[in-house]
Amino acid sequence: MKLTSVTVSFAPGARVLWEESVRAYAASKAIPDDEIGKAMDTPEAKAYVQKMLSPHVKASVDQAMAGQLNGTRPVRLDIVVKNFALPSAVQRIVIGGAREMTADANLVDAKTGVVIIAYPEMRSFLIAGEGVLGAAVQAAADSAASRAVVDQVTDRYAQDYRNWLLRRTS
Repeated sequence: MKLTSVTVSFAPGARVLWEESVRAYAASKAIPDDEIGKAMDTPEAKAYVQKMLSPHVKASVDQAMAGQLNGTRPVRLDIVVKNFALPSAVQRIVIGGAREMTADANLVDAKTGVVIIAYPEMRSFLIAGEGVLGAAVQAAADSAASRAVVDQVTDRYAQDYRNWLLRRTS
C-alpha cells in the first residue's frame, strides 16, 4: 500500500472545544465576550472552528505517516473527527479535563473507495495539569514546548494511529 492522500472531515455533531479557535471566530465577527457562547452554537461558527482545526490534523497525520506505506496499491486515509478538546486552564482548575481527540480512521483503496481497514472511535489523549498548581505548571510547560498544544494533541493521534496501523499490516 502507498498512502496517496489524507482527508479530514467532521462527523455531524462533532464537538470541538478549543478556546483559541473560539476567540479567533469571535474576533473575526466582532462578537463581544458575553455573547460568544451563543454565537458558537451556529453552523457558521462550527464550520469556522473545523476549518481552523483541519490543517493541524492533516499536517500531523501526513508527518507521522511519511515514508510508512511504500507499496504499490494507492490508498488514502480518511479521518472523521468526532471530538477534539483542549480544556482551558479555568476548566482544568474547576472540573478537570484531558486534552483529547477522537476520530474514525479509515484506510481506503484510492481507486475503488473500499475500506481496507477501519479504526472507529480511535481516541488519543494527553494528560493536562489540573487544579491551580497543575494548571500553572502546565502553562509553563506549554510555553516551553516546541509545538503548540493543538499540534501536540493531533501529533499524538497521528502517532497512535501510525503505530496501530503498522502493527496490523506488518
